[in-house]
Order: sequence, then structure tokens, then C-alpha cells
Amino acid sequence: MENRDPLRTGDVARLLGVSRQHVVDMCDRGELSFIRVGSHRRISRREVSRITSALSREQERSLWLHQALLSELLTQPTEVIDKAREHLDRWRSVHRPDGMTVHYLDEWSEVLDAGLDTVIETLISRTPKSCELRQNTPFAGVLPDDTRVRVLRSFNQHWSCEHRAA
Repeated sequence: MENRDPLRTGDVARLLGVSRQHVVDMCDRGELSFIRVGSHRRISRREVSRITSALSREQERSLWLHQALLSELLTQPTEVIDKAREHLDRWRSVHRPDGMTVHYLDEWSEVLDAGLDTVIETLISRTPKSCELRQNTPFAGVLPDDTRVRVLRSFNQHWSCEHRAA
């Protein structure tokens, strides 16, 4: 492991857009390689880059769909964001207020409240936080069905060619 300028768990959390405890948990589960300096975990920049660039098939598929969503968002920002807010309100009324789903709904509300640039960044970012949020997207139904089908076909072709050897 590269030892030059190892990062603290709090620094890694800020880079990944997650909590410090989440980074500690990732280390403990073996998802992030680290070294110990006394009782503290230190993580190399290379390890952070590895985590942010490697997406699972499901995560990359979701990323493709959300990238396709940008066209709708950029041409009809008010309508698309209003539809997402409607979904959040409806889902909030049917989920337990102390459940994990409501946590994601609250995070999406914050993203939507932060403005269009933040919404776009969340839709296209490869950070673990953005990947998690996309798995709980309020943008369901925004993409026209024919566009969604074409994107999924294109993604499947890409995945089978690009990831065949992996």
C-alpha cells in the first residue's frame, strides 16, 4: 500500500461524500485497504481512487440511466424536479419515519433544495454516496419508455464488450 500522505478517515469521508463511520465500517468489512497509525486508520489516495472508479454492473447501469435523464432535466428542469418532489412526498407518506428509506428521501430532498447544479452532480457522480442515492432515485418514470429501453440495450452491449475479460 502506498504510504505517502495517507488520509484520515474523516478526510476520506469528505472525499466520498459519506460519514466517517461509514468509512470506518468499509475498512472493517475489508472494502477499503488501510494501515494503522497507533489506533487510527489511514487510507492511501490510490485506495480512494480505486473505490470511486470501480462501479458494480448495477451501479454503472443506474449511472447510464441517470446520465440519460440529464436531457430531460436540462430541457425541463422545473417539471422534472417537481415530479421528483412529488415522488418523495408520496413515498414519505407510505414508509416508516424511522426507516432507512426515509433517510434516502431526506437526502434527496436536500439535493433537490440545493439546486440544479447539485442535482446534476449527484446524477453523474461516481462517489459511493451518489451511487447509493441513485439506487433510491425519485426520478422514476421521468425518462420516456422508449429512451429507457434504448439506454438499457446500449448499456448491455457496452457491458458485455467492455467487461467481458474482467
